[in-house]
Amino acid sequence: MGSGDVLKTAEKLKNINKRALIAVAVCVALIVGIIVFDSVRNSREYQTTAIAMGTVINLRLFGPDGKENAELVIENINETEKALLSRNEKNSDIYRINANPGTAVSVSAETADIISKSVDVAKNCGGVFDITVGEVTKLWDFGGDKQRLPTEKEITEKLSDVRYSAIKVTNTTVRIAEGQTLDLGAVGKGAACDRVKALLSATNTDSAVISVGGSLLLYGKKDFNIGIVNPENDLASMGTLKLSDTFVSTSGNYEKFFEQDGKTYHHILDATTGYPADSRLSSITVICDSGLLSDALSTACYILGYNQSIELLNEYDAQAVFVFKNKTVRVTDGIKDSFTLTDESFVVAK
Repeated sequence: MGSGDVLKTAEKLKNINKRALIAVAVCVALIVGIIVFDSVRNSREYQTTAIAMGTVINLRLFGPDGKENAELVIENINETEKALLSRNEKNSDIYRINANPGTAVSVSAETADIISKSVDVAKNCGGVFDITVGEVTKLWDFGGDKQRLPTEKEITEKLSDVRYSAIKVTNTTVRIAEGQTLDLGAVGKGAACDRVKALLSATNTDSAVISVGGSLLLYGKKDFNIGIVNPENDLASMGTLKLSDTFVSTSGNYEKFFEQDGKTYHHILDATTGYPADSRLSSITVICDSGLLSDALSTACYILGYNQSIELLNEYDAQAVFVFKNKTVRVTDGIKDSFTLTDESFVVAK
């Protein structure tokens, strides 16, 4: 079986210019947490790579008009960021919400829905995942030019405003409290995949694989073998899942991190403490019928750990592969028959 679309996240390559980044993506072919293999080649297959949402986008479309449809997908992903979710684009919905705390801001129905679903996940996971964590993530600046270990005082001060319950969504208006900043980094790429699926359904695309950073859309009835990346060697997989017509998102402690005074700090913050989550997991891959939810749940479940995650996954009819730091693997019942271990240094728990 030959490896196909495998892309490395652009966050690790932030300082490389766009042309170089695309070249690296094509040559290295690596995606954070997920590798896609496919031994079947199709004469009507179209592949391309792009940069959007601060990461590498990899597209494989099967069917007629692949090039034209791929261009539509890339345009749609860029629109998702610039019009809806970016914290930096001055005309985006999220930018305007953050710029006007305490005020009801009119937004698109899509943005209101994304925020509502994010709040629902926060409520069901006890707030360990919370999109009002923006001021805390700014302190750490993971993947940025100023990443650092904040002081305990800084974190404590910012944590006082991390409260998903303060978000008020009324139809297509959203209001946050004074001192709050929304950060949709843990749901944005999955939400982009949701929008891409809706777009593809209006085209003549037979099937497709679209990766947006660590989130993946499998479109259509074609089966793909999805490899779960080995956290100790992200150029290799430790197991595969045979899947079709679904969404897949991975969160792992190897994606973005830095070391200080001999300790490693990864980017998955527990919103109740303001510090990187201290779970027994190296990574978790979540599969469900919503890109946004697969993205949000992969973050929430990584923070919660295995035992507390099962109830949350059941709440959203989602499945998962848990990879522990001791190289034990647990696979939820709904996808056990689809999972194959490929690296014998790992052990599947019974």
